[in-house]
Amino acid sequence: MTFVYLSFFTAALLVLGLLPLFAILARRVGLVDKPDNTRKLHKSAIPLVGGLTVFVAGVVAVTVTLLFGGVTLGPDDLRELLGLLASATILVLVGVLDDRFNLRGRQKLFGQIVAVTLLIVTGYQFTEFVMVIPVRFGIFSVLVIYAWCLVAINAMNLLDGADGFASTIGIVSSLAMGFLAFYQGKYVDATICLALAGGLLGFLRYNFPPAKAYLGDTGSMLIGLVLAAVAIRSSFKQAAMYSVAAPIAMLAIPFIDTSAAIIRRRLTGRSIYHEDRGHMHHVMAKRGLGPTASLVWVALLCTTTAVGGVLATVYHQAEYAIASIAFVLIVMVAGRIFGRAESELLYRKFASIAKSLFFVPNRQQQRVLETSVQIQGHRAWDESWLRLVEFAEEHDLNQITLDVNAPWMHEAFHADWKRAGVRTSPSQQWQVELPLVVTNRILGRVSVKADRNSRIPHHDVVINLMKLTSDIENSILEAEPAVSPPLASPADRQPQSGPVPSSLT
Repeated sequence: MTFVYLSFFTAALLVLGLLPLFAILARRVGLVDKPDNTRKLHKSAIPLVGGLTVFVAGVVAVTVTLLFGGVTLGPDDLRELLGLLASATILVLVGVLDDRFNLRGRQKLFGQIVAVTLLIVTGYQFTEFVMVIPVRFGIFSVLVIYAWCLVAINAMNLLDGADGFASTIGIVSSLAMGFLAFYQGKYVDATICLALAGGLLGFLRYNFPPAKAYLGDTGSMLIGLVLAAVAIRSSFKQAAMYSVAAPIAMLAIPFIDTSAAIIRRRLTGRSIYHEDRGHMHHVMAKRGLGPTASLVWVALLCTTTAVGGVLATVYHQAEYAIASIAFVLIVMVAGRIFGRAESELLYRKFASIAKSLFFVPNRQQQRVLETSVQIQGHRAWDESWLRLVEFAEEHDLNQITLDVNAPWMHEAFHADWKRAGVRTSPSQQWQVELPLVVTNRILGRVSVKADRNSRIPHHDVVINLMKLTSDIENSILEAEPAVSPPLASPADRQPQSGPVPSSLT
């Protein structure tokens, strides 16, 4: 009998014993997450040692299980296992440096690419995908591997923003993937997944709200890498549609959160790298769900898609995985748990495109396209927006946009007004953007576009817009006394309770 479950218990016990020691070390070298009163609203510095502890415990647990658990290694298994170890080591080093020194995005991405490259050169590849007919990737297969791994790594990284979130998702996903590997007789992959699940379960003891330790980028990226690599080994190489749909379903929650972030930022004119408080855990907190309730919800949602992935593999039907993802999306959007604002943004974007396609301008008619979406928060921005729309009409503008993104207020709002049928080339149009600044913080931006030969000189437009934005800033300050000091979410306000190990206080 193969005792692959030995890796689960070994990793869990090691993390429980090692983490307090690692926390002491972390405080001495400054490997902690300090509150900044803007996005990081916890009360005190928290050790960023979860990822490093899970990595060390996982390596030891897998080694012990392979030596004493009756798991047989083939030549390919050994090569790919060493490749995963080397890749994970590189990514852990990058994560530790990022947690300590806050690396730039391109530096972190370079480290991720190096880690994935090590996977590829040690055999983590697949060459085709079968839907109705086989689709062979050929030389592009390497790009597919890079895309899959980098998306998985960064999706988990983006979702790690609330106590226990990434850990819970990692536990459910790795257990499901470990079950599939065991079911298929791939005991090495099952051992790896169970070691990850056990390590994360042990870590959840310290990461459960209110957290006494964080995974850090080290841990969240490690989860994404390991699950992506195991999916390639145990599922993708089979090429069948169900074998590809299954791991996608198991990682559906981080993929949905990342997709929503891209939609939210692109459709509001922001960079996809722009930070906000619109991720799943933020939205759940603003909906009134406490930290524990949020974890229960995310566990249920993740379990639903994981079960869909398992059923897809067992019955060789991709429809189970697809249906589970669709069900979770419907529950989240219809129940206003997550994705409502992004769905509205998409709907209004498509509606705007449809209107512009079917609208035929003439001399007697000039329609206006207007959209506004409350992405986050409850403050009424309509009054400010109405003043801006009136300004646009009075000053003969082609377009005006208000974009509010104030994480410390838990407020986000986006509105756009433009004349339909206007055909003005960039050389015949000017534009300007002004910030909205309250208590020395930029909480939003107003941008306008107008014809170069407009009846109102552009200097006058800019001067009048500056006066209007100043009035709006003053009205916000008067109406919102809570703008300073920053507001905190329910999870941030929850006091710590229960005994805390001395090394973690």
